This record gives sequence, C-alpha cells and structure tokens, in this order.
Amino acid sequence: MGHSVFRTSLGEMVVGDCLNVLRALPDDSIDLVVTSPPYDGQPKYGNGEKYERDWYHGFFMQVTEQIFRVLKPRGSFVLNYRSKRHGDERGVLQYEMIFWLREQGFLFCEDFIWGKPSPPPGRFKRYLKDAVEYCFQFSKGPDWQFFPENCLSPARWDAKDRERRKRLAHNYVRVNAPSGQGRRRVQAGPDMVRPSTLLHFEPEFSPNPVKHPARFPLELPSFFIRLLTMPDQLVLDPFGGTGTTALAAEKLGRRWLVTEIDPKYAAVLPSRIASGR
Repeated sequence: MGHSVFRTSLGEMVVGDCLNVLRALPDDSIDLVVTSPPYDGQPKYGNGEKYERDWYHGFFMQVTEQIFRVLKPRGSFVLNYRSKRHGDERGVLQYEMIFWLREQGFLFCEDFIWGKPSPPPGRFKRYLKDAVEYCFQFSKGPDWQFFPENCLSPARWDAKDRERRKRLAHNYVRVNAPSGQGRRRVQAGPDMVRPSTLLHFEPEFSPNPVKHPARFPLELPSFFIRLLTMPDQLVLDPFGGTGTTALAAEKLGRRWLVTEIDPKYAAVLPSRIASGR
C-alpha cells in the first residue's frame, strides 16, 4: 500500500503508489480531493520516458475511478491541469479528461481559471506568456457542499464607484412606508463579496531544493479547501509532491491524507509544516 513517512495530529504523508493507497480506503470517506497530476510531456522515471496520453487514459482514469468511489456524496474533486503545447498546437488533453471523467459518473461542476500575474517569459515564435492554468471541479451529484462565505473578499469598488452605483436605476427598490408615502432605498452593494472563478495567484517562487518540476502555490489548494470543506473534514491529494495540499489543510484545521511516489519530494513536508510555508 505504501508507508507513512510523516504524521501530525491532523494528517499523514504516505510514500507509495497512490492507486494502491486509494484502493485501501473505504467508500464515501473523503470530503475533498485536490490534486495536480504530472503534466503531459514531463519526464517520467528519468530514463527518457514521458507522461503521454495513454498514461492519462489508462492509469490516471483508474485513479479517478477510485476517487469517485471514496468521495463522499457531497464531496468534490478539484483537478488542476493544463495541456502542454505540442509543436504548433496547444494540446487538448485537458478537455478530453473532462469527458472521460463525465463518462465515469462525475458531474462537471465548474471550471476555474488560475491567472498568474507574473508568468515565466514567453519563449519563441508566436506564443505569448503562458499565464493560465485550469482547475476543474467535479462531484458525484448536484448537491455538493459549498461554503463561499469562507472565501469572501473586499468589494473592489472605491468610494467614487460606490456613488456611481447609487445612481443606477437597478440599485433602487421601491418601498411603501407606513404613512403610505413611497420612498427609495439605495442598494449600493455589500462590502464583502463572493470571489469569482478567475483566481489570481502568483506561481510558486519559493526555494525548490528537490527541484520539483510543477509546484502550485499554497493559495491554490487553500482556496478550494475553504470553499468546499469545513474544519475537521478530510482532504486528499494523491499526487502530493512536496505536500502543498497537506500544508494548506494543516493550516486550515482540516484532516488530510497525501500520497507521493517519490520519497525525495515527500521528505520536504516536515520542514514545510514546521515553518508554515
């Protein structure tokens, strides 16, 4: 199944094949899965092999089949993925996987766009800076749990814009006063609002001593953990890497289980938990 290499009172990092770990979990036991599998074209074992389409259609779909089984009826599965460019064409694997997952029984709830304000520079030809990745949310059915009040952010309009909004006709509501005289009540908007599906997070720029090729920033799993779980619920990342999902869950008071096949990546997590970053 794998072996535990690190524990806290909330969670556990297991080094091993994630498929074996998933098969050992009970049905309907996980509240949220947040993960980012290897991207297509990445080196696989250091021997020249790369992750290709057949790995996703084969092994990865076996993993997601188990995710469907272990996910609670109101749980969610968030997949961070962006197809690589292949020559003159952007890969379409990210879209193919949506249809494959729907065929497995998942409901495609939402697509979030992760916009990177400071992406790596563009490289050549007609290609601009690649500043976008996707986070696809899936569930077992339409009644997934959802806590937007955990993710409220200050409204972006300033005082001048607030005055402009007060003059708009649709921000006025007709109200009948007890005296029988009508009056107008201004609805200028709340100070705290729900976030949108466009997420602005910088890429991960912190030190990378183990040279992990594709880390996501702490803010990314933190957002989905707040949006889709409550404290003490259980979060899983089957492709855990250096443990960013584990760290996010730990800081937010959620229980967590993270698996990683490469022990050198997993070895970073204790120091990250200790430092909180």
